[in-house]
Amino acid sequence: MSNNHSSNRQVTTTAHAASGGDGGSTLLPMLLGGLVLIVIGAIVVMTFV
Repeated sequence: MSNNHSSNRQVTTTAHAASGGDGGSTLLPMLLGGLVLIVIGAIVVMTFV
């Protein structure tokens, strides 16, 4: 019988590494994109009202 030590390994990771990206470089474009979509939606609603 062979000893399999791979099942006893511990994987330690941080929330930053688990998120899969840089926090600052992905958050700002998402916020700006959401703001642009809100402004476009408000303009469309105001055109029909």
